[in-house]
Amino acid sequence: MDMIEIKKGGNYRVLSASGDDNPIITEGEFVGYTVLGEEGAIVFRVKEKQKTFLRMIPVGGVFSIEFDNEDLLKAKEKPDEHDKTNYIN
Repeated sequence: MDMIEIKKGGNYRVLSASGDDNPIITEGEFVGYTVLGEEGAIVFRVKEKQKTFLRMIPVGGVFSIEFDNEDLLKAKEKPDEHDKTNYIN
């Protein structure tokens, strides 16, 4: 199967781990990726109760990402060997 990516600006529903038995449900716009401590995280813009905020979800805590529009997925491009950076020490 090809690697896929979610698109920035798309609206998704994410189920993720919480401190109890029930998952946290996040519905919002995908903003991008970041680092939270030493772990990668995905960031969503969430609107709840007339308030807008950003939520970072550690990737290790994600149970599922749901969406209803296949246009929100894109095949990840295979890297071109000519575009690789080589570091010499």
